Amino acid sequence: MTILITGGAGYIGSHTLIELFKVGYDFVVFDNLSNSCDESLKRVSKIINKEVKFVKGDIRDHAALKECFEKYKPDSVIHFAGSRQSVSQLLSLLNTMTTM
Repeated sequence: MTILITGGAGYIGSHTLIELFKVGYDFVVFDNLSNSCDESLKRVSKIINKEVKFVKGDIRDHAALKECFEKYKPDSVIHFAGSRQSVSQLLSLLNTMTTM
C-alpha cells in the first residue's frame, strides 16, 4: 500500500514517515518546503536506511498533484500540508467580510 503524505517534510509528517515505514507502508512525500526543508527527509532516509520518494510541489497546483497521483498511484493520502499564515489570513478574510 502506498500513501501520499502532503506536508511530509514537516515535523509531524517526517515522524509519521518513520512510523509508517516500521509497519510496512510505502510512501511518497509531496511538499513545497515552505514550512520545512529537505534536511528532515535526509534524516528520515538515514533512520529507515531507504531513500524517501519526494515530489516538490504545492497542493494548490492541481497539475502537479495530478502528475504525482498518476506517477505513484497512492492508495490513500495523509494531509499535513498547510500554511503558517492560515490563521492570520483567515482572520483577515473574516475581518474583511464583516466590514461589508
